[in-house]
Amino acid sequence: MATGVEPQTPRQRFLAALSGAGPGSGRAPVASPTSIVTLELQQRTGAFFPEAHRDPILMARLALAGHTVCGYDVVFPVFGGGTHEAEALGAPVDWRDRDNLPVVRSSIWKRPDDVVIPEDFLDRPAIRTVVEAIRILRAEVGDRVGIIGKVYGPWSLAYHMFGVQPFLLATARDPRAVDAMLARLKAATVLFGRAQIEAGADALTLGDHITANLIRPDAYPRFLLDLHRQLVRELPVPLIFHCCGKTSDRIGYFNDGGMAAFHFDSANDARDMRAKARMVLIGNVNNIRTLLEGGPEDVRREVFYALDAGIEIIAPECAVPVGAKLANIVAVRDAVEEYYRNR
Repeated sequence: MATGVEPQTPRQRFLAALSGAGPGSGRAPVASPTSIVTLELQQRTGAFFPEAHRDPILMARLALAGHTVCGYDVVFPVFGGGTHEAEALGAPVDWRDRDNLPVVRSSIWKRPDDVVIPEDFLDRPAIRTVVEAIRILRAEVGDRVGIIGKVYGPWSLAYHMFGVQPFLLATARDPRAVDAMLARLKAATVLFGRAQIEAGADALTLGDHITANLIRPDAYPRFLLDLHRQLVRELPVPLIFHCCGKTSDRIGYFNDGGMAAFHFDSANDARDMRAKARMVLIGNVNNIRTLLEGGPEDVRREVFYALDAGIEIIAPECAVPVGAKLANIVAVRDAVEEYYRNR
């Protein structure tokens, strides 16, 4: 019998969940705000790393497979972790090979005055590739499938550009210098984010890795809280905060940043995070134990646990290992559909 209610498109499902509206009579979206590219997915599409980091057509083809092959509700074209911005800012990047994600080879700055955003930042090849790939994807999927772009926030850009250890030492030895570094780096985040939004991104992942693995919880309100609130005002789409590692001891601070959602690591229990977070939560299927080494039944168990915990959007915890099994990536979507089919 007809109900008179039009089924949600994948994009509508994703944006409704991101707004906090919940699944309604449908299901939770499967929407990874980090890379789900595996070697098998590269082989299926004929779009391979490292070329897919540098060619917008290949980047778009590989990202599109997140929907057409894996069945996810969004496509996500930024496979590296801040490497596009780092190269555009002058850092040397190793784009590596089809089996490995790219890395920044070395930092290049030492003082706040070294932070200079090039006038042609948006025209540099690494930035243009991402923006053009999003434009291609928007033309391809129209309003039917969501598009998530990605920017690195000033904290994580500082890791790349100043080096992790020198930057973290500076937070204790010269916090005013750190304030200056972050304030200047924020301009790159805003420029890149706005360009992706104008090209068609529905939301942006904001990676800022102020994790318990590296620094105390109160570093967030001291150094990043105000900057994140500024980014929320200056980037006019929902922002998905991504921070790897253990974050349950600082989620209370993250709540105050104004972001729409938090994408969290499997180092954190889904029920504990749901009890503490005031944001929409995205996650948190384990990469190594489950997607790389496990099987579909392991995926199913973790997805069901996350959904029972009230996690609104299901996804791997972070960029999946390139060697992960494509069947397990697809099994994330299958498990969500099974969960709602059996309710």
